[in-house]
Amino acid sequence: MGRNKDLRKKIAGRQRMIEGHEEKIRGELSKPHPDESLIAHWRSEIEVVKEKVAELTRRLERDW
Repeated sequence: MGRNKDLRKKIAGRQRMIEGHEEKIRGELSKPHPDESLIAHWRSEIEVVKEKVAELTRRLERDW
């Protein structure tokens, strides 16, 4: 598999992870007593993954 294709697959996987965490947050917020610590944890994971996506995107653009 080519390097660019591999990078695009990694980016797509991480974006799916972000979407999954956002869905968990929405689900937790819809509860009468949402667990704020879980929400904070998922939000921090989203930020880390967004940074990784940005890094992978820069690597992908650099290869062009």
